[in-house]
Amino acid sequence: MSFDRLLGIDVGYSRSRPTTGIAWSVGEDLGAARTHSDWARRQRHIPASAASAVIAIDGPLTPPEAPDTLDRLCERLFIRGAFQARCKPGLSHHGYGLDLRKAAAETAAQVRHLAAATPIVKSVVPGAAIIEAFPNAFLGVLLGDERFALSRAAKRKKFDWLYDQALETGVVGRLLGFIGWNNEGLLEKVTNERDHEKRAAWICLLTAACAAAGKSEAVGDEAGGWIWLPPAELWAGWAAEALARNKAAISASGEMRVR
Repeated sequence: MSFDRLLGIDVGYSRSRPTTGIAWSVGEDLGAARTHSDWARRQRHIPASAASAVIAIDGPLTPPEAPDTLDRLCERLFIRGAFQARCKPGLSHHGYGLDLRKAAAETAAQVRHLAAATPIVKSVVPGAAIIEAFPNAFLGVLLGDERFALSRAAKRKKFDWLYDQALETGVVGRLLGFIGWNNEGLLEKVTNERDHEKRAAWICLLTAACAAAGKSEAVGDEAGGWIWLPPAELWAGWAAEALARNKAAISASGEMRVR
């Protein structure tokens, strides 16, 4: 399995501040950068190479025909139960979430020409291997139940708390071994990173790597799109149980159709 043509992007849509994180794996080149939302400046930090095998974007990605008001199943599955206090997403069909959805769509359009023309299964971007990452849940489902009893991080610091816990418990290294990406340089870069946006971009890159290896758990449906997460074999027990309960509750209530 080759991991040498992957791209991870943490959207960040501020027009004035550099809130976009970009991480890449191109041959022997592994790196991350922080930049702005416009393509003119984003493209300066993306190495020139052949088409990326997979691009993972931290932002809600929906099929082209999906209306802005679409209430997404993949988000509903992670806003209740144990996920609610640990790694829930925001809803993307109104307010801040809708702004982020539009920013993610803009980002996907910017990089579509860089993505492999043959899409992976469940990609919602036509003709492109572009998928949706959600770093909070990606890290959260890997952490044992006992970790969440240690501290309740403030909402704005939740991701960095999850990132630090993942490093401390060694789950990132185990993930890399499981998918076959045994790269000490990558693990060192991820471990030493302190910049919030770059950290998020690294997790997006790992999301792309799991998909490239065919070892992802994609949660959602065709109508609203999918959130791509680590392989189910690595999920903590509480996370697997919580997702199963949420699927059952939504199905029983008729709130949404679970596929």
